[in-house]
Amino acid sequence: MKSDIVLRQDAEGALWIEEAPRPPRRVVTVAAACRRLRRSRRQVYRLMKAGRLGPSEKMLGEWLLDQAAVERLARAPLSAQPLPGRLKPLFPEYELKALNAGRDGVLIISRVLEDGGLEDLRWLLKRYPSREIRRVIEEEGSRLLSPRSRRLWSRVFKSTPQPVPTFVKRRLKR
Repeated sequence: MKSDIVLRQDAEGALWIEEAPRPPRRVVTVAAACRRLRRSRRQVYRLMKAGRLGPSEKMLGEWLLDQAAVERLARAPLSAQPLPGRLKPLFPEYELKALNAGRDGVLIISRVLEDGGLEDLRWLLKRYPSREIRRVIEEEGSRLLSPRSRRLWSRVFKSTPQPVPTFVKRRLKR
């Protein structure tokens, strides 16, 4: 038995799916879920595959996700996101299990950019979106990166870092 599914948009722009026996449900697109969850499209698809964010319907080639499930996931605390073991030499003063890739992103990005190898950089580019790496270079680069690394990664990621603060030594008059 086929059921008719209707997708409608209200005055505020919210999407609703209406099926005959069920009440209407509010849905969001994958792009809207990415913005709400602050995750990449790939990460949202992984959440769907893992069952943490079940898709409602697929219409016109786009997955429509239940908005209530997206909101629940957005309010959930950050889960542990362990780092690969090969990054241990970059964090000698930290216990690797204590670091969280979500919470400690600025520290992790800066250390990998400063001292990481090719495999570490590949992991970094898979784990963090380039806009996040660019933000770290621009806002935190003067504090966490050497001038040489800062210049290199600013050119690679096409960012304009903030100028390094200079301190002027003033003589005290007696």
